Amino acid sequence: MHNLRRTHRYRVLTTAAILFASLGIAPAPADTPRAARPQVLAPSAYFGLKMPGQTPELFAPGIINIPGRSVGHIAFSPDATECCFTVFDGLYSNNRIFFTRFEKGAWTAQVPVPFVKDGQGFEPLFSRDGSRLYFGAKTATAGFPGTDFWMTQRTAQGWSTPQLLPPPFNSSKNEFCLAQSADGTMYFASNRDGGMGGLDIYRTVERPGQPMQAVNLGAPVNSEYSDGDPAISPDGHILVFYSTPRRPEVLTASSDLLICFDDGHGGWTTPVNLGEGFNTPGDEYAATFSHDGRVLFFARFDGKQGQVYWVSATSLERFRKPSPSPDNHPL
Repeated sequence: MHNLRRTHRYRVLTTAAILFASLGIAPAPADTPRAARPQVLAPSAYFGLKMPGQTPELFAPGIINIPGRSVGHIAFSPDATECCFTVFDGLYSNNRIFFTRFEKGAWTAQVPVPFVKDGQGFEPLFSRDGSRLYFGAKTATAGFPGTDFWMTQRTAQGWSTPQLLPPPFNSSKNEFCLAQSADGTMYFASNRDGGMGGLDIYRTVERPGQPMQAVNLGAPVNSEYSDGDPAISPDGHILVFYSTPRRPEVLTASSDLLICFDDGHGGWTTPVNLGEGFNTPGDEYAATFSHDGRVLFFARFDGKQGQVYWVSATSLERFRKPSPSPDNHPL
């Protein structure tokens, strides 16, 4: 679905370290806990809805999912009282970011965000502290359209003018779907040079004395096909993403959601298909974890309408294979 291409070069900033600091992007301290601390949410969180169970269900029918409107990637603030979501037309065209918040006892009208012209943009992400909003949008240089990551900061006057993120987040190709674990590590998809397939999943790495880098996750996560829309659990142990037909783990003629787990040795387990209840003959994509890790959201497009679903994140544990016993560990 993400088949946009461009040929223009992104201007490298020589003051990258200063810019990272100004954007609030910094490596996580070494003693940052991997797991997010559970948060007690207000009754108004998630539009006051009852939390989901072990089977995916339509999220907020009549509120977010309404007849005639296609909705994709969704993001909530850490306290779940602000919501941004992607609305699109047709086959993923005319993407716009809509926004609503709970204030004065009610949720505000859902309107395009004010900081992007005509609300054009997609795949919003609130920072871990809620002070920044990241999103994707088309960027045109010398007439060549492409997609890049942008960021706006919360101020006393509202959201600031968006700023284009520097490398390694953006490149001369297309970038999609930022996600962030509790320790500050960012995950995203890109078709930048040097990848394994159409789209690959990357994560940010900070090494002493070196600039921040984007590292390809490699196999078994990435493949020769397109793998994108990474959703990382706050503790960094679970990765959910979509992949496209022809990959063996994809069981339908459209994109499916796959899952893998931190293997405890710096890598990932072999991805498996989330199966019935999650995947259908339509496209499944745009998975995201809530900030507290309790909920997984994802989108489904049946060829006519896109809708958002949610499910308890504990439902994912059944896909985790037990680690081999030390007594039976292969030599």
